Amino acid sequence: MNVKVVRVSLEHRFYLYNGEYYTRLAFPYLYWKDYLRYFDKVEVIARVKNLESINQDYKRVDGENVDVIPMPYYVGLKNFIFKLPSLLFRASNLVNSKDYFILRSGNVSNVLWVFIVLYRKQYLREYPGNVYEGVTGFAGKGIHIKLLAYFLDGLAKKQALLSKANSFVSEDCKAIYSTRKPSYVFSSFNIDEINVQKENYSYGGEFNLVSVGRLEGEKGHKDLISALSKIKIKTKLKIIGDGSQLGALRQQAAYLDVDVDFLGAITDRDKLFKIIADSDLYIIPSHTEGMPRSLLESMAIGMPCIGTFVGGIPEVLNSDYLVQAKKIEALSDLILKVSKDEKLRINMGRENRLFIREKYSRENMDKQKLKFWGELYK
Repeated sequence: MNVKVVRVSLEHRFYLYNGEYYTRLAFPYLYWKDYLRYFDKVEVIARVKNLESINQDYKRVDGENVDVIPMPYYVGLKNFIFKLPSLLFRASNLVNSKDYFILRSGNVSNVLWVFIVLYRKQYLREYPGNVYEGVTGFAGKGIHIKLLAYFLDGLAKKQALLSKANSFVSEDCKAIYSTRKPSYVFSSFNIDEINVQKENYSYGGEFNLVSVGRLEGEKGHKDLISALSKIKIKTKLKIIGDGSQLGALRQQAAYLDVDVDFLGAITDRDKLFKIIADSDLYIIPSHTEGMPRSLLESMAIGMPCIGTFVGGIPEVLNSDYLVQAKKIEALSDLILKVSKDEKLRINMGRENRLFIREKYSRENMDKQKLKFWGELYK
């Protein structure tokens, strides 16, 4: 019997400590274990940095039938260019020694793809979002960044043309990159992880809001803080996540006298879900998105949720609960409207929970995943 071994590449930073591989946020062993329902072994290709110590925030990545294959570690475009010769050498060896690959977006995958095409290997391509918007949202919109984003977006479209099949997190993403190759739409969201349900939709003297996401410009936290400064009711915002904009957001909140708790990244899923469920409203004010997992999780909990008309968000939230990105007045008005109507919040929460249970059931997600993975061997 043939053993199904797949190598999966992604643009993520893992850490090596005492001979074991760890992550701080995404892609722990539990994530890769899902692949083992189809594959016999998964080898994860990613950047790896050595650490001399870790704490409880780090989660193990490797384990039974899941290995990590380290790539040279780099941060930023300049460092990537400096490390490119060693990345190319490493990629050539990795591709030449195995036949089947799954590529996610990022520089590691792009380097591997060159040799996958050269050596005529088989691969699937996963698209977690809009490549162009992801680059410009994170790195800025200078002319050189736009040119780079345009090039990488074109490369992503070329990869979709030559793959065995492609998967997308949203119909919006599929519309950008789909080809005549088989296409599948699913999320890594796992409804079985949700162990708490929102029950109380009333609040006392303070309206509590929560937002989850990296503290980067494209996530729109600056807009959210500005919107709250225009609301006359007493509010408290909890922002979960870390990133380069933390200092600027702290200053903005202090200047506008908006009560914000910056909780940092929370790796304990149970703790994360409880904080969300104890809040009165979940908000995702992003300028660009794929299909935000934290939104799906909040909907599954039964949270009232509002967001922006970007990426896959309109595919899961009613348009009545969406505003155009960067429209601060509209966001402020919608927050105020939801805060004043408990019955509305109850209905929003119930609708969200029912929608997720039906569309994002484990059965539906598994069916799409297994079909997608099976394309690799056709």
